[in-house]
Amino acid sequence: MAGVLLLSCFLLAVAGVISVQSATHPVRGDAQQLTEEPLREKRTAPSQTGKSDDGLGALLAQQAIELSSLKDKLHALEISQLTAKSELQSTKSELQSTKSELQSTKSELRSELQSTKSELRSELQSTKSELQSTKSELQSTKSELRAAKGEFQTSQAKIETKMEKLKKGKGSSFVRWGRKICPNNTALVYTGVAGGKYYDHKGSGTNPLCLTRTPQFDNTAKPPCYGYLYGAEYRYIPGHHAHDVPCSVCLAPQSTTIMVPATLTCPPGWTPQYTGHLASERHTHYGGEYVCLDGSPEDDSSGVRNDNGLLFFYVVTVCGSLPCPPYINDKVVTCVVCSK
Repeated sequence: MAGVLLLSCFLLAVAGVISVQSATHPVRGDAQQLTEEPLREKRTAPSQTGKSDDGLGALLAQQAIELSSLKDKLHALEISQLTAKSELQSTKSELQSTKSELQSTKSELRSELQSTKSELRSELQSTKSELQSTKSELQSTKSELRAAKGEFQTSQAKIETKMEKLKKGKGSSFVRWGRKICPNNTALVYTGVAGGKYYDHKGSGTNPLCLTRTPQFDNTAKPPCYGYLYGAEYRYIPGHHAHDVPCSVCLAPQSTTIMVPATLTCPPGWTPQYTGHLASERHTHYGGEYVCLDGSPEDDSSGVRNDNGLLFFYVVTVCGSLPCPPYINDKVVTCVVCSK
């Protein structure tokens, strides 16, 4: 728009110059008319004509300067328009590039969103499956607990029934050598520690005792002659050598309890209380009783003392008077405690 205005100004200036020239120099018809005037009149006006030419030159010079200035401005305007057009084209290219980048970013985001959506759907399905599996497991565990609860209640009822029988005096007692607890379905009378005579003493009692852990004494004076009571230790029992021997006195609901040597099975109709190995003093020591030492013996809390006293050795077979077969020479003898 600015270029059009400048061009209009330029045209108006040119028109002004032409108008001045027309006014100063008449057209051809007028010139012929002037030639007919007397030569004297032309000669009398030289000074005025010279002044008019000087004014016209100055005016033309001024118009030329203004025209040159307008031309420079027009050229500058054209350059400015070209620059603006170039910048506009560059901006358009940048906008096109940005649009392409935005389109690419939009596609990438859409792809990532779709991928994330698929992953979340897969994880959700997996979590749902895991929850379903956990629910099934919990249901199964609940059923198992319910069944275990029923079994426990049944066992508790049986134990209470047996305990009632025991309270009424119907039952039998036995010693579980080498353990601090009693078998299932029996009642613990007390837990103690094994004791007896010293292994190489001739006298004193021959039978091992399950001694209480809370002894009580009266004021009876020590007599001049007496026997001795010692504790008991394992001898060459694997993993328990020289440890003190615990024991427990148990009450079974059955009326009779026996120890059956050289077997791990009770007679038909009898209930096994525990199994183990036959134990006694060493064959070179003074005699004592055979007992059934539990097959999984424990150590007493007093630990390893190695003070001797009553000693528990495994018993092994010797063929000869002992029939072989069915017995086998040099075998550790087993045992089982049974009730009925």
